[in-house]
Formats: sequence, C-alpha cells, structure tokens
Amino acid sequence: MNRSLRTACFLICAATAAATAGCAVTTGENSITAETLVRYEGSDESARVEYIPNRGQSVRIVSDNGDVEVSIGNVDDVVVTFSPFTMRKKDENKLAVAEMENDLRLSAITDGDVVISTQTTSGASGYLGADIRVVLPADFDGVLRVEQDNGSVDVDLDGAPSRGTTVQSGNGSIDVVGARGALDVSTDNGSVFVDVDAWSDSDGSISSGNGALELSVPAGVDGTMTAQTLFGDIVEEGLPSTWATAENDAGTSYTMGDGDGGHLTLFTELGDIAILVK
Repeated sequence: MNRSLRTACFLICAATAAATAGCAVTTGENSITAETLVRYEGSDESARVEYIPNRGQSVRIVSDNGDVEVSIGNVDDVVVTFSPFTMRKKDENKLAVAEMENDLRLSAITDGDVVISTQTTSGASGYLGADIRVVLPADFDGVLRVEQDNGSVDVDLDGAPSRGTTVQSGNGSIDVVGARGALDVSTDNGSVFVDVDAWSDSDGSISSGNGALELSVPAGVDGTMTAQTLFGDIVEEGLPSTWATAENDAGTSYTMGDGDGGHLTLFTELGDIAILVK
C-alpha cells in the first residue's frame, strides 16, 4: 500500500505547551524541553465490501486510534476510506512514512459480517492510527458495532432500517443519529449524544465515565428509562404530560406510554444528562 505523505502537514501544539498532547517532552538533568510534533498524513486508501441486505448482515468497526465516521449513502456496497496519520518531530518525514507503511494494518473484509479494522503492531507509536469513514447502503438492516480505543465516533443512520447500534469507546465523544433497535453506547471519557428514531423492545444503555449525555426521543415512544448522574443535573425539555416520572436515590425514572417496550439506562459519573423530546 502506498502511504506517501500528503504535502500538507500541520502543527499539533506549540513548543511551549509541554503538558499538551502532541508535544514530545525530553528531560535533562536540570531542564525539561518540549518539542513541537507535526501530524503527518498518508494517502487515503479505499475499499468496497459487498453487503447483502435482508439477511441482517452486521457491520463491525474496530479502531486503535483515529476518528470513526459512519453515514448512509447511495451505494450498494459498504464503502470504506482509511486516512492514515502519525505524529513525529519536524523533518522526520521518512520515519513517518516508514511507520505508516510498516506498523499500521488496515482491513475491510467479509467474515459473516462486514469487519473493518485498523490495528498497530506491537511497540508502534501511540500517535500512529487512521481515521475511518464508512458509507453504508440505505437498506442497511443489520447491527452497527464500533469498538474504539481513542478518537471520536460520529454515526448517522437516519432513514436506514438498522436493528441496533453498539459503540464502545475508551476515549472520545460519541454522536449517534437515527438509532433504531437495541442501544449499547458507552465511553470512558467524553460526551455522548444519541438521537432515537424508534424505541427498541430490548433493554439498552448509554453511559460515560466523564462527560455529559444528551438523548433525543420521539414523544410517542413506549417503554421505560432511568437517568442518573453522580455529579451533574438532569435537564428535561418537552416531556409530554403522559409520561410518568419519579425520583429516588438512583436518579429519575420515566414511564413512556404503557411502558411495554425496552428499558434504557442513562448514566454518567460526571456531567449533566439532557432528555429532549422531539
């Protein structure tokens, strides 16, 4: 694979900002030196993987480092674009190219489900990774699964008859639009926004170890929900009068409609929870 550098590289942090991620810190006997790191970007690499609708074929995305973006488009296959990157000191162009060529594994295959992954070899730089952009067919009717170590996740499934969304992130914000089916969305560090198109009959959860949660739901959903934040407030906007609410030590509980659908748990350790009814 050709991962030659793009001509445009840009600075990630100022040399004086020693505590900022993206600066290399060198310690001497009586001094600490912070060197500017540059983000080097390799050439995009694209792949197409056949998608078979009406069989519930799912898509799984596994990322070590880099942002993940998923959308619905006018395509028949699953279309994947990888954008490799790494960060090194200035004038280390050749080392950056070698790093992306030798230490980064990109894959888009069919293994029952469609599996898309970026992985780095053992001992590789923690700055090495690839952003992933995925376009799904409009008739995508499987479950989307994203397993992310570091980076933001932006999912837009609006209009697709998907059966569920699972996003698990170690570090990074998560945005999900047009969710249907079972929900399992969590990040250890970052904010979470989820827009629900149709309530699921299955139980689910949305959580963050450190970050605000925002949930947008239709007024006519049928199910139950609990919301709890250890350090923050619960904010409600547009709740119908037909919703029953109750507060206790575990937070606030909601019964929507007859309460016959699935139960959704909202939890964050640090941050507000906003529930918006559309």
